[in-house]
Amino acid sequence: MKTASVAYRFDGYHVLPDSPQMQKDFLVVATSLMAKSTEPYAKEVVRIAQINAILPMDVEGFQEYPGRGLGGLVQLPDEQRPRAIIMGTREFMNQCGLDIPAILEVTARKWESEKHTLILLAGWDAWVRGVLKFVADGQ
Repeated sequence: MKTASVAYRFDGYHVLPDSPQMQKDFLVVATSLMAKSTEPYAKEVVRIAQINAILPMDVEGFQEYPGRGLGGLVQLPDEQRPRAIIMGTREFMNQCGLDIPAILEVTARKWESEKHTLILLAGWDAWVRGVLKFVADGQ
């Protein structure tokens, strides 16, 4: 995560499996963690979620690793127990032991190759579920 004074806007995301339910779940967990984050681009994720009528859920045990990632327990609306969610840089996800599925790896590498772009990965249940793309304002 870049924490420099550059302002980023949320530009897109790719989830796996690519279904309406996974898209919603992904936005719920991303929004829930970002709502507690001090990272400058966190408000962008919350703003996009609100436009899509998605509100943050409670997060138990929230932890922020500045410039690297976020984590906490988030209970999805249709589930009985919370899931451990991790979101952050590629390096952070690797350190946490989450595998990146090949199709998301392709998306992540494509977006990483674009100028003025920041990507974050988010996952649970031992693998990355999606990639978020941010573009520097004015780019």
